[in-house]
Amino acid sequence: MAQSDLFKELYCSVCLGLFRDPVSLPCDHIFCRSCIETCRSSMTPKCPECRAPLGSGAFKTNRALRNMADRLKAERYHCTCHKHQEKMKLFCETDRQLICVVCRDEQTHRGHSCVPIGEAATASKDELEKALEFVSKDNGALTHHLIQQNDEMRKIKERSSKMMDEIFDQFKKLHNFLRVREKELKKEVKEQEMKALAPMQEKLAAMTQALTPRLEKERMLRSGLDIMELDRFQQWWIDSGSPVVDELRAGGNGTGEQKTQNSGGKFKSEEARHHVILDSPRSLYLGPYESHLQFFVWKEMLRVIKPVPDRLTVEDRMDPLQRVSSDKSSVRHIDLASKKMLLFGKAADFSMSPTWSSMGFQSGQHYWEVTVGEKMHWSLGVDADLGADAEQDSSRKAICRLNGAFGKHRFKTLREIPLDLRVRPRTIGTYLDCERKCISFYNADNMTLIQSTVYDTNGSMFAYFNSGFYFKGENADPLCLCWY
Repeated sequence: MAQSDLFKELYCSVCLGLFRDPVSLPCDHIFCRSCIETCRSSMTPKCPECRAPLGSGAFKTNRALRNMADRLKAERYHCTCHKHQEKMKLFCETDRQLICVVCRDEQTHRGHSCVPIGEAATASKDELEKALEFVSKDNGALTHHLIQQNDEMRKIKERSSKMMDEIFDQFKKLHNFLRVREKELKKEVKEQEMKALAPMQEKLAAMTQALTPRLEKERMLRSGLDIMELDRFQQWWIDSGSPVVDELRAGGNGTGEQKTQNSGGKFKSEEARHHVILDSPRSLYLGPYESHLQFFVWKEMLRVIKPVPDRLTVEDRMDPLQRVSSDKSSVRHIDLASKKMLLFGKAADFSMSPTWSSMGFQSGQHYWEVTVGEKMHWSLGVDADLGADAEQDSSRKAICRLNGAFGKHRFKTLREIPLDLRVRPRTIGTYLDCERKCISFYNADNMTLIQSTVYDTNGSMFAYFNSGFYFKGENADPLCLCWY
C-alpha cells in the first residue's frame, strides 16, 4: 500500500480530519470520540459507515491509531521535504508553501518567487505581531463592550424588578382598600338584614307556637270522619270531638269569625290575630351604592391614590383677550358681546392668545388633565423656557401641540400630522417625563394613548393652554384644569 494510502487511514470519515482521540465501535469502525458522541446524541444513533445501531456503553480508545495520528501531526511541522528528503530552506511566495532547493528547480515551482525561509518567517512574524496586536486590542474592546452590555442588561433587570415590585405594592394598596370597603358594605347589609329579620322572626315564632296545637286539633277532628258506625262516632264526639269544638268556639266578638252550620256559636279565628310583616323596599337600603357602587367606590379611592395629577395653575398674563378664573384653574376667551375689540386690524373674534402654567418642571415625572369639553377650537401642549439662550422675542419654545378644531385633531412637533381618533376626547391628559425627555397625550376619559414624542431641549417645561377662537361666543367655554 502506498504511503499516501496509509495516511488516509488516519483520517476520520465524519470530520475528514486527523483522528482526535479515536475510538473503536462494536462494528470495528473507527471515529473521533467527539464525532461519534455527536452521532449518538441524534434521534437514531447509528454507525456512520455501516448504519449499525450504536450501543449505550462506553467506547474503547484505539491507542495505536491515536499514536500514529499524533506522530503524523508532529511530522507536519518538521522541515524536511517528504519527496526529496532535503531540508526545506525556501518559501514559495507564489504557492505559499515550504520547499527545498530541488523543488525550486522542478517544473512545479519553476519561475515562482522564492525567498529564504528566514526572510519569509521575519515578514510573517511582523504580520503576526500586527494581527495579534489588532486582535488583542479589538478583543479587549469587545470584552469591554461585553461587560458593558451585561451591566446594561443587569440594570434593565433591576429596573424591571423594581418596577414590578412597585406595581405589586401599588395594586396591593388598591386591593386592600377594596377588600376593606367590600367588608364594610357587606357588614352594613348584614346589619340591615338582621334588623329587618328580628321582628319577622318574633312573628314567625308566635305563628309557629299558635299553629302547632291547632294542627293537632285538625288531625284529631279529621280522624272523626273516618268513624262509620254512628254509635261509635257519637261516643267519640262526646269524649273527644265536642271538647275540641268547644275550644274553637267563642262568644260573638264579630271580627275574623266564621259561622258553621248547626253550630251553637261562632269559631274563633287564630289567623286574624297574626298578620304577616311584609318586606319593605327600604328594609335593605344602600342608597347610590346599590346602583352606582363602582363609581362611588372609585371616587372614594381618590383618597388613597397617590400621586394624583399635578395641581397646576394658569398664569394670568393680563392679556386683554383672556380671562383667567380667580382660582387660576381655567382660562377662556373674553366675552365680546359687549366689547367690540380690534386687534392688529382683525376682529377679536378670530384672535387667539395663549398662556402657560404658573410653574415649570425641570425634573421628575408629571401628569395633568385639562377639560376641553365640547369646545370646537383649542390647543394644548408643552413649551420649554429657553431663558438667556433665547434668540427670539419670546423665551418659550414650542415642543409639541395637540390641536382640536371642529372635531378634527392634529399633533404638531417639527411638523404637523392629522390624528384619526375614534372617540372625541373631552378631557386631555398630558404626561411629562423630564428624565426620559418624553411627552405623551392621553384621552383621560378612557386613558387611551393619543400620541407621544421625545425632545432634546433643556430648560424648564411649561404646560401650554390656548382656548382658541371666540367664534361669536360659540367657543366661549373655558379650558379647565382638573384638580383632584
